[in-house]
Amino acid sequence: MRNDCPNSPATKNKPPSHLPTSLCPPLLLFEMLNRPLKFLVEVGSKHDLVRLGWMGSPFYLVTEPELVRELLSDPKRFVKGFMFKKLQMVLGKGLVTLDGKEWIDARRRVQQAFSRGMVGQQQEIVIRQTRAMLDRLAREAAQGPVDLDAITTELMLRVALELLFGASPERIDLDEAREAVDVCNAYARYRMWSLVPESWNTPRKRRFQAALRCLESIVSQVIDQRRNEARAERARRCDALSLLFEAGFDGVELRDHVMTMFVAGHETTAGTVAFLLGLLARHGDVQDQLHEEVRGLPEGEVPLGSLPLTEAVWKETLRLYPSVPMLDRMAAADTQLGPYAVPAGANLIWSPYAMHRKYFADPEKFDPGRFLGGEKPAAGCFVPFGEGPRLCIGKPLADMEGVTITAMFARAFHIEPADGAEMTVRPMITLRPKNGFHARLTPRERGCATEHELAVATHE
Repeated sequence: MRNDCPNSPATKNKPPSHLPTSLCPPLLLFEMLNRPLKFLVEVGSKHDLVRLGWMGSPFYLVTEPELVRELLSDPKRFVKGFMFKKLQMVLGKGLVTLDGKEWIDARRRVQQAFSRGMVGQQQEIVIRQTRAMLDRLAREAAQGPVDLDAITTELMLRVALELLFGASPERIDLDEAREAVDVCNAYARYRMWSLVPESWNTPRKRRFQAALRCLESIVSQVIDQRRNEARAERARRCDALSLLFEAGFDGVELRDHVMTMFVAGHETTAGTVAFLLGLLARHGDVQDQLHEEVRGLPEGEVPLGSLPLTEAVWKETLRLYPSVPMLDRMAAADTQLGPYAVPAGANLIWSPYAMHRKYFADPEKFDPGRFLGGEKPAAGCFVPFGEGPRLCIGKPLADMEGVTITAMFARAFHIEPADGAEMTVRPMITLRPKNGFHARLTPRERGCATEHELAVATHE
């Protein structure tokens, strides 16, 4: 791994380096719209901090770990940038998009909804919902290939609705919700880099508005289901919505926080689990080792902290496919970032996707062994959830969900690709599989066996 850092006193006030050919706005827009991940990896591999181009204000890419840590650790000098402002069209003023004192107050009040003391209760919901999905897949296994992306999205929608909001998934049109999130995700990314005025009433905008109305209807339905509950009833629950009510959130503020949790609380983890299962399908040796680790687990139990390979597979998937591939900050005033002078209004992009390829050997190889044996990545090189005071508030929950679901799938099924197609990525606000991941699932254990396998076992 690289650990060099341009912090020599001799470079104080050094201006950021430029690309060999400075990108004019149209070229920068082309790169970010058409091949953002490859572009950021290519540029980031050559520079620790580089100016990408100019679009009203300068754009920079930051990939050096110490510089990224400084960028994320000082929310007064570096505030939320243009990407987060565009996200407000979907999420409103939720925890992801808020800044300054509003964010500090909201974070303090929302924090209790993600208390580590609730992990046990929350895991029970994840296990129950995953068990129901596995049972359904076992019954349908003989019908042919399944789309892992669709499966994990439905599963995480069910988990999020119950775990975060105490809502019944049966009262929500899950297919409609999934499609609406997808449309909103794609439109928000498009708006970040499009030169088309936002005021234009284009077909793309109308599709987005319809999708947003759908999500707002779901969120309102979820809130209305719970609004009139007695305080004692809320107190016995472990869901986030109960705690938001108790913390005094209401009206638009409550809606925006629920919208943020609904979208971010299922979509990011669903994508990562889909990538994980797709990787296992293509790496049978890792899949078999993983099954050996989890095959003896008691039914309905996944002991967190006791499954090193399962956790390593989860982390390696996050390294290759971090849920949010790039984020940004904006310089609130003329300032220094390490040895570099940064002007006020500059947009500073940092990319977990690019950093996870810059600071790991053989970066495109799926190798969970990187996270085994006690050796940890160098500080600041592995940042799937960010760093600093705005470290993702849902990290403990996402880790629990990812490890639990991985263990249960590996115990239940052998996964094989349904075709020879490569795993392709669709970079929206979050990383998603481009065309889904189609795979064949073969039940591994008697509890999930097909009728044919049960008949053979009985005959023997």
